[in-house]
Amino acid sequence: MPEIISPHKTARYSEPVRSALDLVESLIVEGLRHGHFDYSLTCELGTNGRRLLIVKAGKSHKFTVEAIDVPR
Repeated sequence: MPEIISPHKTARYSEPVRSALDLVESLIVEGLRHGHFDYSLTCELGTNGRRLLIVKAGKSHKFTVEAIDVPR
């Protein structure tokens, strides 16, 4: 079972990570209201340890996370 993240634990995330988590949460809630959804998440390793997180949900939402901002 996946770990449930409390709001206190997520408060320390950088802005791009927090924005991505907020988007994914809102997409799931919206999908549950409609009764169906199909989303995908991908992550690519870029230069200097950057991560490019792509959320595909009708359109693509892209988030660049710096290596220093990757949660440990």
